[in-house]
Amino acid sequence: MKNILIAVFILLLAPCAALAATWQEISDALTTMNQQGLSRAAMIEQLMQQNEADLKQALSQLRGQVKDQKQQLSSVQQRLGELSKTEQQLNQELAAEQEEIEDIQGTVLGAAKRVNDLFEHSPLGTEFAPDRETVDTILEKKAFPGMDEIRALTALCRTYTTASGQVMLGNGEFFAADGTVVRGEIARIGALGAVYRDRDGAGYLQANSDGRELVAVAGEIPAPARSAIDRFFRGEDRHPPLDISGGAVFLQLTQSKSFSEWLKSGGFLVWPILAIGAIALLLAAERLVFFLRIRANSDTILHQVTRYVELDQVKEGEMFCREKKNAPTCQILSSCLKQIGQTQDVLDNALEEALLRQMPRFERFLPTMAMFAAISPLLGLLGTVTGMISTFQVITVFGTGDPKMMSGGISEALITTQVGLAVAIPIMLLHHLFERRVDVLIGDLEEKGTAFKITLLKTGRIKAQPQDGDHE
Repeated sequence: MKNILIAVFILLLAPCAALAATWQEISDALTTMNQQGLSRAAMIEQLMQQNEADLKQALSQLRGQVKDQKQQLSSVQQRLGELSKTEQQLNQELAAEQEEIEDIQGTVLGAAKRVNDLFEHSPLGTEFAPDRETVDTILEKKAFPGMDEIRALTALCRTYTTASGQVMLGNGEFFAADGTVVRGEIARIGALGAVYRDRDGAGYLQANSDGRELVAVAGEIPAPARSAIDRFFRGEDRHPPLDISGGAVFLQLTQSKSFSEWLKSGGFLVWPILAIGAIALLLAAERLVFFLRIRANSDTILHQVTRYVELDQVKEGEMFCREKKNAPTCQILSSCLKQIGQTQDVLDNALEEALLRQMPRFERFLPTMAMFAAISPLLGLLGTVTGMISTFQVITVFGTGDPKMMSGGISEALITTQVGLAVAIPIMLLHHLFERRVDVLIGDLEEKGTAFKITLLKTGRIKAQPQDGDHE
């Protein structure tokens, strides 16, 4: 390969060599160049061998390093697997602990809310106003409360429990019902309630909306309760009257209405219902007087008139019935006496006519009372419907944001129904009693009339009933 290269090189340089020097010179030059080339080639070969040895050594070292790295990687992967299992286990434990922490946090927050509600509705809330910052801090924080806060909350509850079993007397300021600040004697009976006495009188105290101030209960407190509170402050009585309804009595005192105000809140239809009730009451009174005047001595009257007929003293019997003309039995028997000598058909018709003549007297005003009993609840329902329409109109304008406004309108709308039923039920009851009394009286008159007719037939005072062939 080298000789070929030299020959090619000589051929390429021949023209130049012929021009520049002789062949010998060229040969010498080529020999020198060949030796130099061989020397360089040997050097290059030696360098290549050296490089190849270095590369093999480097490759061996790299393979050793790769092997070590693989071992380390295997160890690291094994360690990673162990760490992954540990991480998974720790995550599970952390999740369980997180649930416990959330449960504890919810319990603490719930306890703080209950304590806050307790302070807001308890007369002792004003005594713990500075300490309630702990409760406010727990309620405002979204993170888990610290142990210091939990200890402070526990201590506050313990202090409140102790104070709730004590009676504290002293002087202090509170808000009167009109909003002015008043100073007087204050007695806190644990967490059950608080009473006061000042120059204007005595009464009850309750916590305001946030439980940080005491406010005198509005409304008219019964005189016995005020007197008992005053005796308690004078030391004459150890047991003041307390509210055990949780403030419901106070709410009733503040929202109580007089009877006239209650009626006015029902609307204009209340007055027609009351007018119907008054008229029905007058009619019922008239019927009651009427039925009380009717004596229930019909047996005595029948016996007396029958005795007159048996003794052939018909005129005396008629005079007896005229003297007792207010007795329905006498009017029935008198009609029968006037038919003496007539046939049985005439007597039956006279008896029926006398009974029919008594019916209007007995049933007077009863249909009117029945009509009033039916109209009263209908008027009440009309008032309720009218009130509900007004309530829904208010809801349309203002919405349903205030349940008290809605309940108040519905409550006033139901007043007319309540009044209508309160009027209708007694009217229906009285109407039934009067109807029952009429049935009893009519039955008694029919019985006495039939008994007297039998007496007239036995004594021959009534003509025999003609047979069908007699008039032929």
